[in-house]
Parts: sequence; structure tokens; C-alpha cells
Amino acid sequence: MLERRKKDIDINRIEELAFKTMARRKFHSKRENGYIYYHGLRTAKLAIEIRKIIDEIDNSKDNIIYVASLFHDIAKGIEPHNENGSILVQQVLKDECSYEELMEIAEITRCHNLRSSNEGWSKQIRIVQDADMIDHMGTMEVWLNFIYQAYDEKSVDASIEFYNDKEFEYYLKDCRRKLNYDISKKIFDDRSEFIHEFIQRLSIEGKGGIFNKDLLSR
Repeated sequence: MLERRKKDIDINRIEELAFKTMARRKFHSKRENGYIYYHGLRTAKLAIEIRKIIDEIDNSKDNIIYVASLFHDIAKGIEPHNENGSILVQQVLKDECSYEELMEIAEITRCHNLRSSNEGWSKQIRIVQDADMIDHMGTMEVWLNFIYQAYDEKSVDASIEFYNDKEFEYYLKDCRRKLNYDISKKIFDDRSEFIHEFIQRLSIEGKGGIFNKDLLSR
């Protein structure tokens, strides 16, 4: 195969392409239209923040990390979405970057959810894996849970029961175990702590109670 001419990645153009490709797509009945686009955009920004922390100097792969994060779930719902996404992203981005960049983006897409493997992943793959996992935690986790419960026409009690179930704790521990970097675990722990604090409050206010009893003495 002949190598494509080297060209600079135009992030603005690629973000527009991502929006056009994914922002109106609904791959899951219980998630909002364009979820994979907005999740990808958050993941891309978070991935760059993680890169800056683990390697303050080398930004040479930031465009690769950003674009791969943005498109990592492009084939979500067409399983295995990592394998199919690796193929699809090559078609969508074939005119937007060099052949070498395209192959690296495709490989990150293919590997983004293979966290249990012991393969020697590149730094770029590990960063995207962590950013993807972390974005599902914290406020975004609560957001998705509320959407799911509302779709099923359930009350706030359903969310309280979900978060108080031991299965959710097992889920958190399993997710944390799969993270690659210490900073990723710190961010994950912070978001997990928010969920626990929020559910404590929801458990009280959702039943008509007052969370801050100190207010009653003022």
C-alpha cells in the first residue's frame, strides 16, 4: 500500500466531522441522541489532561490521543464495537491525517476496551483506556442512571436501591482495578466519592428528609 502524504491534523475540522457522524445517532434506547459523540468529546479532553499530568513535556501525540478518544466509540452498538470501530474510523478519517496517524488512531480504537489484556499497550492506548473508564464515573454515571430509571418509569427509589446494592460496589472495584495510571485512580476515587456522597443525600431528601440537620437549629 502506498503511504499517504503527510499532513497536519485539523482538529476543528475533525470535531465537525465527529459531530456530523455521531451527534444525532442513537445507538441505545435508554441514552440520549448523540451520547457517543458527547462521551467521546469529554473523553478526548480528559485524556489530554491525563497526558499532561503523567508526561508534562511530550505533547507530540496529543492530536492522536484526542482524535482517537473522540472517535473511540464510533461503532458502539455494532459489536464488537472496538474491532468494527477500528475499521470504520479508517474510512471516516482517511482524508484527514497521514497513513501512520490513521493506523495509530485505528489501533487505539481497537484496544480502548481491552483492559484485561496483558499486552504491552502504548502510552496513548493506556491514556485513552483510562479516560474512557473515568468518564463513566461521577456526575456522568448519575446522569445515565437517572435517564435509565426515567425511561423505565421508575421512581427515585430505584436509583437509591441501585447505588446501595453490593453489585455496584463490585463494579466500582473492578473498574478501578483496570486503570493504568495512579492519577487515573485518584480521579476515579474522587468521582466515586462524589457518587457515594450524592446517594447519601438522595437517600434522605428522596424520602422527604432534611440532609443538613444543622439547619434546624438556626
